[in-house]
Amino acid sequence: MGRIYNYLTKTKIASGLQCEKKLWNEVHQPLKKKKKAAFNRGRLFGDQVIKNYSQKNLKILDLSETWPNIAVKDTLNAIKSDKIDIIFEATFEYNNTLVRTDVLIKNNNGWDLIEAKSSTKLKPEHIPDVSIQSYIARKSLEVIGKKLLNIKLIHINTEFVLKKKGDYKNLISDDNDLTKRVNEKEVQSYIKKLLPITSKEANCPKIDIGLHCVKPYPCDYIERCKSVLKAPNVTPYTILPYIGKSKKLIEYMEDNNTVDLQKVPSSFFIDRKDYAPGYHQIIQEAHKNNKPWFSSNLKEIIKKFKFPLYFIDFETAQQGVPIIIGTDPYYPLPFQWSVHKWESKNKTVDKGKSFLKFNDQDIERQFIETLLDAVGNEGTIFAHSAQSVEIKTLERLKEKDSCKDLSGKIDNLIARVEDTAIIAKHNFYSPLMNGDWGIKSIINALPNSKISYTEDENISGGDDAVLAWFICTDPKTTVEDKEKQKKLLLEYCSKDTLALYYLIKYFFDES
Repeated sequence: MGRIYNYLTKTKIASGLQCEKKLWNEVHQPLKKKKKAAFNRGRLFGDQVIKNYSQKNLKILDLSETWPNIAVKDTLNAIKSDKIDIIFEATFEYNNTLVRTDVLIKNNNGWDLIEAKSSTKLKPEHIPDVSIQSYIARKSLEVIGKKLLNIKLIHINTEFVLKKKGDYKNLISDDNDLTKRVNEKEVQSYIKKLLPITSKEANCPKIDIGLHCVKPYPCDYIERCKSVLKAPNVTPYTILPYIGKSKKLIEYMEDNNTVDLQKVPSSFFIDRKDYAPGYHQIIQEAHKNNKPWFSSNLKEIIKKFKFPLYFIDFETAQQGVPIIIGTDPYYPLPFQWSVHKWESKNKTVDKGKSFLKFNDQDIERQFIETLLDAVGNEGTIFAHSAQSVEIKTLERLKEKDSCKDLSGKIDNLIARVEDTAIIAKHNFYSPLMNGDWGIKSIINALPNSKISYTEDENISGGDDAVLAWFICTDPKTTVEDKEKQKKLLLEYCSKDTLALYYLIKYFFDES
């Protein structure tokens, strides 16, 4: 087991720069680490980086599978020996701070450092990230009389399109020389400031919720901070969409020493066209009265829906390293749909249909053909946040060479789609939703829903679904594990479409 206290890594410093309370939590009260799709995406890009830099006639040392304490010794021994030309995952420790560099390449009397990111461009947060790497590596090399010469960041080339299976030439973009852009002087102050937080005796810093909770990355510990805000029988103002984390409102509430939603003046309220007029007031009053709100227009809206009603949900994967010919790295590859059909008001919803494939080269053609068959030619189709997922996916598919002959049928399908997120935002709110119109929040407010996303080890969100896609497309995954992921994916996607059925049925019952 690695060290816990009085110890920093690049990741911990990045956490501390975002929020010192986040760093304290990671050290003192860490959550169980949850696997994320982004890790798999980065790992696959890392594999291509190794292949790319291994093609030359160089003596290579790969430490990617070596424990950090051993990797530190192996790195320094390899550099001192002058027998190694390139090191993958070279590991350095200086001033109680450990870093692992993606690629270290010998360059005459010194070494060049290359950091790989599976993003599509250099981002502002990458500069301090690479600065930490270069500072610790430089200081470690100086101890043994070596120099760090050049520093570069490589990332995924957005213009790359897979034309031949396994051919990833030009996938890597390496035009970001950061040698003169890194700010190593700041790193020493980072370490001095953050290392005490990793002490066993350190107290948890007192930091309020704000924009730092989501930028540059969503914080895994935000629910802990929200729970602290909750006083008995008080709903926190932070649930208000778009203004709950605004600086001006936070300052006002702090000045008045309250977190109570009911104490927010209406002068802070704003309107947005994708919500009902006065939606902040609606939220405030719903929580005050502890009653759901329905618009007076709901009955008329319901009348426009034509049976049979269909409820659909898509899952897409941004591959990073594409495996489907004709796709680019961050193309949202549709790999799953679920459909439930409600024939009429006096019937129950059917058992549903589904599509699930992973790396078939004609996956998109199969996806749309089977979907068109499942939803027939008439009846209203519902999807949640359809404008950003389902409709965009369908629009892309009709432009693909493999699907252009189906463009007319796809247009007819799109014309039948109603976005339940838009319908709900304009016509319904319940205090049980806590300011959120996501389907997983709405389902909590429906009295007769049998849907739950809280079971252990189940897929509970879109990122989990994409992670399952990565697992199932990994050649190293066992048949047993793949079947397990397929079962979980089918259950998850089916839950999403059943949830839409319960929502629309609830609207029918209430109107």
